[in-house]
Amino acid sequence: HGVGACVSVLDEKGVLDIDTTITLEATWRGMEDLVSMGLVRSIGISNYSLLQTRECLAYSRIRPAVNQIELHPYFQRESLVKFCQQHGVCVTAHTPLGGATANTIMFGSISCLDDPILKGLAKKYRTTVAQIVLRWSVQRNTVVIPKTSKPERLEENFRVFHFELEKEDMDLIKSLDRNYRTNQPAKSWGIDIYA
Repeated sequence: HGVGACVSVLDEKGVLDIDTTITLEATWRGMEDLVSMGLVRSIGISNYSLLQTRECLAYSRIRPAVNQIELHPYFQRESLVKFCQQHGVCVTAHTPLGGATANTIMFGSISCLDDPILKGLAKKYRTTVAQIVLRWSVQRNTVVIPKTSKPERLEENFRVFHFELEKEDMDLIKSLDRNYRTNQPAKSWGIDIYA
């Protein structure tokens, strides 16, 4: 089919239509070859669960530099984050603000940016809720890649290094975890890829 060449990810029977002859390990070996050839410097994984990450660490010659995963106060993934950090895999948070407007429109998700506790912390620290969430991520030693097309938001996202959240506030945010994934492609693809 090729990337973007098919109309649906489902076949005529409603089953995920993907090539089942290529394993994650074979793909990883191909990526390691790219490093050996000098074509790329670092390789990583994305949306790998704890068990998939462990499996990758077991078969990899070159360890993944990063695991890019959905991560925000409503989806904290503490075990996965700690596992990656313990094994030297940098954790990068995609959707670090919980998808905000994009995911609420596309997937009907609930945004953590509307959380009353986070709003209270923003007031306490005289920042925006987004800055509280980004600062929380930074203090967990995760890399954040917030998406925005607005220059003023981009500037705001960088202004998270002039304050530090107190331990009790970090603990308060930890209590907000709902194990709630906001990035739900199943809503538009018609299949739960995380099942």
